[in-house]
Amino acid sequence: MKTVSILGLGLIGGSLAKTIKRKMPKVTIYAADTNASYLNKAISEGIIDKGFSSLDKDFLSCDLIFLCGPVDVNIAALRKIKDALPENPPIITDVSSMKTKIHKAAEDSNLGRFFIGGHPMAGLESSGYDNANSYLFENVYYIITPSPEADDEKVSVFEKFLEDLDIIPIRLDVKAHDFSTACVSHVPHIISAALVNLVKDNDKDDILKTIAAGGFKDITRISSSSPDMWTLISKGNKDEIVPVLEDYIEALKSIIASIQRESTQEIHDFFSSAKAYRDDISNNTGGVLPTIYQLSCEVIDEEGEIATIATRLATHHISIKNISIVHNREFEQGALNIEFYDRVSLNKAAELLEKYRYTIYLRS
Repeated sequence: MKTVSILGLGLIGGSLAKTIKRKMPKVTIYAADTNASYLNKAISEGIIDKGFSSLDKDFLSCDLIFLCGPVDVNIAALRKIKDALPENPPIITDVSSMKTKIHKAAEDSNLGRFFIGGHPMAGLESSGYDNANSYLFENVYYIITPSPEADDEKVSVFEKFLEDLDIIPIRLDVKAHDFSTACVSHVPHIISAALVNLVKDNDKDDILKTIAAGGFKDITRISSSSPDMWTLISKGNKDEIVPVLEDYIEALKSIIASIQRESTQEIHDFFSSAKAYRDDISNNTGGVLPTIYQLSCEVIDEEGEIATIATRLATHHISIKNISIVHNREFEQGALNIEFYDRVSLNKAAELLEKYRYTIYLRS
C-alpha cells in the first residue's frame, strides 16, 4: 500500500491513521471529515498528509479506502464512490459492527468486487480523534467479511496489510459476523444498560451509586458508550440481537427457577459453567468490548502518597487517563486504581511501580 484514504477521523479512523503512520511511515495517508479541527490536528501532528472535506478525486486516488463513519454515512459514501471510481479502483472496506446492511449497499452499487467488510475488535467508551491512539489495534482480532465476488488477491493483500500492522485478521461470512457481534458485543451493551437503569431506578438516596464496587463497575462500564451509536446498532442488527436477547431472558428464567427451588446442584452448575468458560478466554488479544489498561496499587494512607505515585509516572513520561481511590474493595485488589491510554503505558507503569516496591495487581 502506497496511499490509504480514511473517511471519518474519529476514534477508530484516527487510531487507524496513527497506527499506519507508526508502523508504515512511508505510506501517504489522506483523511476526509466534516470536523476541520480533527483534520488540522492530524496534519499538525504529522499523522495525515492531506485533509479533505469531501470525497473528491484526489481522496479516491489511493490503494485502500477505510470507511470509518456511521453505517448510513458509509453507505452514502459508497454511492458517491460508485460515481467517481478511478480507472484502477482501490480496495474498499469499512469498520462497522454490522455487516449485512453495508454489504447490500456495496452490491447495489456494483462495488462488491472491491468491497471487503471489516470490523476491528477494539474501541473505547470515549469517541473522537482526541481519544485516538496508535496502539488501539495492537494484537487485536479484526474480522473481515469479503463480498462473495471480491477478488481473492485483493483479500489476501488486505489481510497482509493488517498483519503488518500487528493486527490479527479473521475471515467470517456476513451472517456469522452479525450473530457473533450480537452475542459478545451488542447484547452485552444492552444488558449493561438495563442493569444500570435497574440500579438507578432503585437508588433512592444515591446509596447504591456510593457503594458500587468493582464487580458492578466492571460489568457496566460499557454503559458509558455513546447512546446515539448504540441506538443505531440496536436497530441495525435487530434480526440477530432480538433472538439472542430472548435466549438470555430464558437463561435468567432458568436460574430464577433454580434459586426458588434452592437447587444447590443447579445453582452451582450455573456458576461453575460460566467460570470455566470465562477463565478460558484469553487476555492476550483484543476483544469486541473496549479494553481497559488498568492496574491497582496498594498504597499507604499517608499525606502526599498519591501525588508521589503520579509524579513518578509523569517523570517517566507515562500519561495517566484516570486515577481513583477504591473505597469499596469487594471483588477488587489494591487501594488505588490507575488507568492508562494504552498497553505500552500500562506495562511501563507496572514495571516502574514494582521497582519502587509497590504491590500492584494487573486487570485480568
